[in-house]
Amino acid sequence: MPLERVIGAGETLVSEQDLLVRERRAFLERNRHQAWKIGVLQVGLFAAFLFVWWFASGRLVDRLFVSDPVAVTRTLYAVVVDGTLWWHLQRTLIEMALGYVAGVSIGVTLAVVVTSLPWGQSVVRPLMLGLFAVPKVSLAPVVIVWLGIYLAPKIVLSASLVLFIVYFNTVAGIVSVNQEIQGVLRVMGASRFSILTKLTLPHAAPYIFTAMRITVPGALIGAIIGEFLSANRGIGFFIAAASSRYDTARVFAGIVSLLVFVLLLNAAIARLERYVARWRPAHERAEG
Repeated sequence: MPLERVIGAGETLVSEQDLLVRERRAFLERNRHQAWKIGVLQVGLFAAFLFVWWFASGRLVDRLFVSDPVAVTRTLYAVVVDGTLWWHLQRTLIEMALGYVAGVSIGVTLAVVVTSLPWGQSVVRPLMLGLFAVPKVSLAPVVIVWLGIYLAPKIVLSASLVLFIVYFNTVAGIVSVNQEIQGVLRVMGASRFSILTKLTLPHAAPYIFTAMRITVPGALIGAIIGEFLSANRGIGFFIAAASSRYDTARVFAGIVSLLVFVLLLNAAIARLERYVARWRPAHERAEG
């Protein structure tokens, strides 16, 4: 090969690599700029909400019913400093975490088992839809009678608000796997376990993580419902006790603490999803 052609090919390769580097830098810069704009809009929306709340309190709505951001901030600071908030929040987080993990684990496992059985999904679907339609709040008193007044009923209520959504999303993800690819893998000698771990679950991961994100508040609600009905500790008890005394600032302080925790947990799950599903295009991954 002539030397001139080799040099020309090398220069072309270098120029293409430079172009790819420039394109990647431009892509990252656009992403940073977009993230900055979204952050500014989020802060602006939050500030507008606080202003409307502050303006309406005592003017449009009785302060007894809605308090105001300043009073809520002072109360939140006071209960954080004296340890009251953490003492209650710790119990609620334990109940929520155990219920959430149980609901996700059972939902994913049940979906895998049902979809692996002939006609399993068709047989089980009416039962799962019927159970999902039952109002969990109406079952809360019965669950407390069955399991007592301690951690168990709160965990069960929390898990019940997670399990069904995770189950149906996981089934949808598994069913959407390309059957032709599965057939090719079987012909090549892949075992069922290999197909499950290398193809099915990775393909269903976006569905599972979506269900995990949207059920975080559900897990928290289940624990709070149990604490409203029967508890002597927890954020639900904290809010119910403050509400009975018409201490609206304390009620909103408890709600704000739950909101902050849910946002942090949702962000953690989104980061986990981006790591697990890092093979997906960037625009298809979770935000948060």
